[in-house]
Amino acid sequence: SSPDGKLFEQMLSTAMMAQPYREPTVGWGSDIDNLRAADAEAFFAKYYVPSNITIAIVGDVQPARMKALAAEYFGRLPKHPSPAPIVTVEPKQEGPRRVEVASPAQPVELLAYHRPDQQSPDDPVFDVIADILSGGRTSIIYKDIVRDKRLSLDAGATATMPGGKYPNLFFFYLVPSQGHTAEENEKELDTVIDNFKGTLVDDVTLARTKTKTRAGLIRQLDSNSGLAQLLASFQANYGDWRKLFTSIDDIDKVTAADVQRVAREYLTPDNRTIALTYKAAEGGAK
Repeated sequence: SSPDGKLFEQMLSTAMMAQPYREPTVGWGSDIDNLRAADAEAFFAKYYVPSNITIAIVGDVQPARMKALAAEYFGRLPKHPSPAPIVTVEPKQEGPRRVEVASPAQPVELLAYHRPDQQSPDDPVFDVIADILSGGRTSIIYKDIVRDKRLSLDAGATATMPGGKYPNLFFFYLVPSQGHTAEENEKELDTVIDNFKGTLVDDVTLARTKTKTRAGLIRQLDSNSGLAQLLASFQANYGDWRKLFTSIDDIDKVTAADVQRVAREYLTPDNRTIALTYKAAEGGAK
């Protein structure tokens, strides 16, 4: 994998101690080297079963005809128990964690904070926080760290990483510009986050963020393929395709007080894992 990919893998495996999210999507190198056809067949037999399939059909179709086709092509599949649900609970992080990876490539720093899963009432609040902090060139992080102080070539945040079905991570990334260090960027990001937690977001910013978030979701609904993909995704993840439409209302209900409360609760040093690259010849990440 790429240097950035390796860093991301190290960050996940450091931040997550128990949950499956700590494992790379395709497995570790040794997993791949030792994978056999029988292993792939066993995986397929366990997960690719009728009770674990979600199908969305969108367009000018006849429902009765679609049901008949589904029965014709999928009805022949033998019944099989659904895969057992993941029950492992990630233990609470009791202090900051840090991992450094030697790399000759462009320095990169990743910062991750534990957050609850997508079923949490605070899930839309994290989306709003991410957009306010890093949603484009009007965002706080871009204006401060990239545009004005030029500490980073790129910087931003993602509300859900690597997936939302289970408790996951609120994620920041920093790409230090030439002549500036990861340490400088990290310090400035801490200042940005502290200021954000200390001040209620203004009504104009909150309204603009909600509009952008709603528009982003609605734009994905403007094609049959986009609608089908979202319907299937929401049904598989939430167990109800209707959540796709109620999620817009959930965003609208987010208040400035919600934003401050969630930021103060989760964006804390003890809840953070940092992963960064350094050049081996320098003997440290500076």
